[in-house]
Amino acid sequence: MLGVLCDTVRTRFYQPLDPLVLDPVVTSGGGMLRFEGFSSCCGVYARVDLPPESFDVDLRGKGTTNVDFNEPMRVALRRLADEESAGLRVGGQGVTLTKGEQQIIERKVKLSVRWIKGFCEVQAYQPRLVPQFEMTALEARELFRTLPKGHSRHGSFLLKSGRVYRFSPREQPGAVRIEGADRIRILEPLLPTAKTVRVWYDTDSQASGWEIANDVSRYFALLSPELNRGFSGEGQMLERLAIGNWETALPQVADSLNWQSSIEPTDISVRAGVGEGEVEAALAVLGARGLTGFDVASGRYFHRVLPFDIEKVDQLQPRLKNARGLVENVQIILRDGEQVDAKVPGTEFEQFVRLRPDGNKCTCRWHSRYQGQRGPCKHILAVRMKVEGVANVGSDDAVAKRLATEE
Repeated sequence: MLGVLCDTVRTRFYQPLDPLVLDPVVTSGGGMLRFEGFSSCCGVYARVDLPPESFDVDLRGKGTTNVDFNEPMRVALRRLADEESAGLRVGGQGVTLTKGEQQIIERKVKLSVRWIKGFCEVQAYQPRLVPQFEMTALEARELFRTLPKGHSRHGSFLLKSGRVYRFSPREQPGAVRIEGADRIRILEPLLPTAKTVRVWYDTDSQASGWEIANDVSRYFALLSPELNRGFSGEGQMLERLAIGNWETALPQVADSLNWQSSIEPTDISVRAGVGEGEVEAALAVLGARGLTGFDVASGRYFHRVLPFDIEKVDQLQPRLKNARGLVENVQIILRDGEQVDAKVPGTEFEQFVRLRPDGNKCTCRWHSRYQGQRGPCKHILAVRMKVEGVANVGSDDAVAKRLATEE
């Protein structure tokens, strides 16, 4: 699994070129060890989950580090045999793999800003995924033999026909759209030891998740909706960051973090005396800072700490920063319950925004091009913030102060 993770982070599935980033993030907490990373094109998020039963010792220590898995580590992982005894030591300064007399040491490196944005975005996609297919290892091997060849950007559709799983060029009800077959083919080395393969899907965004589980561990890969779309360039978290009522719950949620491998929002809500929606919003803000991730299999958040300065949120989310600058000039034309019409000053022209329960619309070029698939435009964000009366508009200082104790 670690070998496939290494192969993933060093691969650009879109416009294959030299890899950009090779730095898996390693987290120990709650008895689990997790390795996370993104492909160099940032269109695939991958995670290896190693629960306590993966090891013959109890995990000691809690924390997160990020290391550069270079060629010596990849070679050593590939050459490991089942009958060999291997040791893995993870610390604040890096990761050490021991095999016999051989030691491979990977040092801690600086985390890419692009990955920090990606970690924020995948947390927005994963809670929306629902189980679509569950197949045996044999069924998965048969399916992988039929994967479309080459680097075609045309989507294929995974479906179940009778008892057989297959790919089709045509969409059918219940099918899972996949673009970029190589992003799945890279998982094939995991199938010989797999027990089950589950496919998760979000119909609205067309993002898919692939979970391969064996006796003692799980590998999860999240594929972006399109081959040319990296998670770092998305904006799915913007609306929650902009209007989420998180300030009240943030201190209690932050105080509750203790390297849990599973965070239950309901428990925090009861203990803190705040609404579960506020807890979810606070977890989203913490996720944008790299303090929480999401595990689809358990449906729970987990705690980790990425090296990220919260004061840079605006720099990483220019749409959010621009929306905050527009709020004061938003003119509400109509407000009838959840239906709102508004005018917002634009770069060249005044833009018209309509907020509706079945979908928001704007006359700007961004919305016309993406139709909300890459998050809301700055004009929709500004109107939402105006309507909600967001108190924290224009200030991330409050977040920084609330979380100062986490440094």
